[in-house]
Amino acid sequence: MTQTYQERVAPGVWWIVVALLVIGMVSVAYGAALGAGVGVVVFAVGAGIVFVGTRAATDTIIIDDGELGVGRARVPLNVLGAVRVLTTDDVARARRGFDPQVTDTAFTRLPPWGPSHAIWVEVTDDSDPHSGWLVASRHPEDLGKELTEAIAASHERTGE
Repeated sequence: MTQTYQERVAPGVWWIVVALLVIGMVSVAYGAALGAGVGVVVFAVGAGIVFVGTRAATDTIIIDDGELGVGRARVPLNVLGAVRVLTTDDVARARRGFDPQVTDTAFTRLPPWGPSHAIWVEVTDDSDPHSGWLVASRHPEDLGKELTEAIAASHERTGE
């Protein structure tokens, strides 16, 4: 398998800091009411939940020699069409349903904590239930360039 692109889209540092601050406040409150040991346990359990939640909420975008993968979802490159890099304003319009290309049948991976940039890639297979994929990325220009090249190479191999 030849992997041409990989990106991990994890929650931003500020989301983690805010979560740990909230857990810290809760653990201080429990510690004051029930004792310091309880406060330490509450903080340790809460920090563990933040760590596990962060790992679970992290998606990996992969382009390999035959498919685009986002998390566990996969789509063959030969059924993909045009790629469009979306700006922050474009993503906001797409989230609200004001982008005519991004329909309600799109596969969407725009986590609320995620980056404010994304790519839109059209699905050209009529039998696919999704009209396209809308995927958040911290490096949308790089992803768009790599995906466009991989789609073109896939179409050349299949003769489309």
